[in-house]
Order: sequence, then C-alpha cells, then structure tokens
Amino acid sequence: MTAVTPTPTAQYLDLFARRGERSGEAAPVRLRRRQAIERFEAAGFPGRGDEEWRQTNIAPLLRSAVTEASREEVGARQARRFLYQGCDRLVFVNGRFAVELSSIPKEIAVSSLADLEATGGAADAVAEHLGATVDGRASCSADAVVHPFAALNTGLFEDGAAIVIPAGAAVERPLQVLWLSAPAAGAAADSLEVSFPRLLVVAGENSQASIIETFVAVNGAAGGYFVCPAAEFVCRAGSVLHHTRLQADASDAFHLGFQHTELERSAVFDSSSLTFGGGLVRNDAVALLDGEGAHCTLDGLYVVAGSQFVDNHMRVEHRQPHTTSHQLYKGVLDDRARSVFNGRIYVHKAAQKTDAKQTNRNLLLSRSALANSNPQLEIFADDVRCTHGSTIGRLDEDALFYLRARGLPREQAYGMLVYAFARELVEKTSFEPLRQDLEGRLRASLNGGPGGGEAA
Repeated sequence: MTAVTPTPTAQYLDLFARRGERSGEAAPVRLRRRQAIERFEAAGFPGRGDEEWRQTNIAPLLRSAVTEASREEVGARQARRFLYQGCDRLVFVNGRFAVELSSIPKEIAVSSLADLEATGGAADAVAEHLGATVDGRASCSADAVVHPFAALNTGLFEDGAAIVIPAGAAVERPLQVLWLSAPAAGAAADSLEVSFPRLLVVAGENSQASIIETFVAVNGAAGGYFVCPAAEFVCRAGSVLHHTRLQADASDAFHLGFQHTELERSAVFDSSSLTFGGGLVRNDAVALLDGEGAHCTLDGLYVVAGSQFVDNHMRVEHRQPHTTSHQLYKGVLDDRARSVFNGRIYVHKAAQKTDAKQTNRNLLLSRSALANSNPQLEIFADDVRCTHGSTIGRLDEDALFYLRARGLPREQAYGMLVYAFARELVEKTSFEPLRQDLEGRLRASLNGGPGGGEAA
C-alpha cells in the first residue's frame, strides 16, 4: 500500500490538532487561535498567481515535511555571544522561554505567554490584544486577503513574550528579546523544524522604551529550519517606542515574519529592520496611524549574497489628520541574490495634512544580482504631501577611481564605498553595543565572512 504524503496545508493543520487546547489560556485568545487557523485552512498557501506573493517563491518551503522545534538546551556561554551589555533580556530557544538565560526588568510587566500566571503582570493586555489584529488578515481592511503565515503564527505559537510598559514610564535600559534557533543535529534532509515566535508590546500613555529583537542560530552552519514570527505593537497616546529587528539566521533557513503596529494620538514608533541571514526571507509590516499627530518610521537594510532572497512588504495607513510616516530601505546585493521591495502608503479621506515619504535604494555588486522595487501611493485626501521613489544601480566608477588614485587598493576602496552606502541605517541606533554588532556584521558581509557580534 502506497503511503499518502500529506499536503503542506494538512501538515500545519495536523500540528494544530495535536497541540489541542492550552490550559489556562484566556478565552479571547483561544477564540482568536481557532479563527486564525480557520482562515488559514480556507485560504491555504499562496501561489505565484497571488499578486502579493507572485515574486516570492515559497515552493522550496512547501516541499519539506515540518516537525515541531526540538527542545535543545542552550548554555549561558552559547547565548552570551548574542547578548548585549547594558540590556535586560528575554531569551527564547526554538520559540520557548528560557528563564535561566533571561534577566527580567522590574519596572515593566513582562510575561511568558506559555505561563502568564507564573510570570504575572501582562495577563489583561494579552487577553485584550494578543491576536486581535494579527489573526491572518494582511490588514484591517474589510476586503483584506489572508496572510497565511500570520494566521499560522496565531494558531500555532507555543510561547512568546508579552511586554507592558506602564503609562508615564521612561525605561532607560533597552530590552533585548533574543530568539535563538537550535535545530537538533542529524535531522532528516527533507524535513524542517518549525518555530513560531510571538511578541506583544503595549506601550502605555506617555511612556518611552526601546525593544531589540534578535533572530540568530546557535550554529550558523545549522541545517535548514523555519522561523515564522509575528509581533504586535500597541502605542498608546504620547508614547515613544524604538524597535530594532536584527535577522541573522543560518544561510539556508526560512524566515517569514509579520509585524503589526497601531499608533494612537501623538504616538511615535521608530522601527528598523536589518536582514543579513536566511535563505528565503520575507518581512511583512503593517502600521496604522489611528491618532492625530502620530508618527511612524519604518527603515530597513538588507545585505544578501549567494542565492539569498529577501522580500520586504510594507503597508502604512494614515487614518487621521496631521500624521507622518517615513520609510527608507536600502539593499546591498551580491552574487545571485534577489530582493523585492513593495511599499504602500494608503491615505484615508479623513487624513488631511498627511506627510509621508517612501524611499528604496539598491546597490548591485554583481551582474547576476536582481532587485525589484515597487513603491506605491494610494491617496484619498486632497491636502497632503506624499512622495516616493526608488533607485537600482551599481557602484560609481568615478568614486572608485578617485579612491584608488589616492593609493587605496581596489578591494579596500570597493569596501569603503559599499559601507558608506549602507552605514546610514547601521549608525541610526544610539545604543553602542548594538551599533558595534551591526557594523561588524556589515563589514563581515562585505568581506565574505560570517556576521557575529559578541557583546556580552
């Protein structure tokens, strides 16, 4: 009798069925889980005929069998390589909270989603917000299509972090959320370990804080695995939240993530996404400016080589007057690497006096590299200032000649020009340990070496 190979969709539905109901989980979250997995089941995975996914070929991911992430133990010495001095930290290994590796700050409420009662402080925020928007819809529009990987995360996350910043609090030390991938040795070549990291951050009114997310592999040469993260940020009136997302997974990993942000009146959300690792990477980000005077910054840098592929999809919705948004994404591509940038600014009719700017710039270091850029504006208000633009090009030969004429070897001059193109986004951070790590990863990438930033 011939064994029937389950379809890709069936494999994930089977994961959901095997996990069953989670004891102690809030009823609203349980309901959102079921709704998300039902949306996923109805929609299935996207194909090349889906407009939002036509340039992202997920066939290699769907060809692999999926298994639960292993319960590998990671020692303090291994984790320390990726931790920053001067930070509090939450460490997760294969999507599960590692309390022994973590240092939880006292001035904010931090909880593991798998054990809210034990860690305390964020249960009410979880019941209200977790999965309320990231439930599978790609946006909050009535006609929004299903985002399969957001739905999968909401349906299947095992653990995660809930962070609640009290109203009026000014948190001085950054909080690092470290997502470590440690696939088991000797796994079958045609299977992938899958984890579903989940993050919820609620910034209270007039609060200030900095969150650093780091996605890395304990072993940079680890076999293939699949990380499917989702993050929700709720910025109350007058809050200021800085967010940095560093993705440096193993070179053959799959990483498909979703980020959703809501901003109330005069709130500020400043986010930077930096991509160095992964074989197939997609980052989707949605920001809703739902309060007058809100400001959102979504910046990004991707440095890819070999056969890496990275796709950044952004949607920023201006719903209220006097809101501002800025997007600056830069890409450095070498060898046969490919990238996609798809950014959409949507200005609702009520959002008069909107000020929005979107820019994508790409630097191709080889004739085989390919960058696709598609900035978009949809404007339904008549008193706005909105601009967008993109560039794709190669190094300036005149600038290269200028440096070589002053005695610099070609390789050094070449590296200096590439670094100068990308450093704007690396040096944006004011937290010195993080900035040094990013500089090291950028220089290592340009030199063909592995990234890495021992910081603690």
